[in-house]
Amino acid sequence: MTLPSHAGVVVIGGGIIGCSTAYHLARDHKADVVLLEQGKLTSGSTWHAAGLVGQLRSSASITRVLKYSVELYKGLEAETGLATGWKMTGCLRLATNADRWTEFKRLA
Repeated sequence: MTLPSHAGVVVIGGGIIGCSTAYHLARDHKADVVLLEQGKLTSGSTWHAAGLVGQLRSSASITRVLKYSVELYKGLEAETGLATGWKMTGCLRLATNADRWTEFKRLA
């Protein structure tokens, strides 16, 4: 692959943060973005981040980010025409003691 001779924005690292940054800059700001990754996209230390997107977290702001992420992932294939492999799955959280049950109720 030949790299362009110039770009408005260069994002280094093709993990979940780099890919998201490049995507949002290009989509929302029409930026001329180049993403550089030494290996395969999303194959680094956060390769598993998109594999399980639990939407219930201890912070309301993190929960909103994860809900946004799920909606984004669900629509990427239709938007780009590229298969993403995204599959909606569920999860089951079990409270094995009273403190954990209290935490789950607070999160909900």
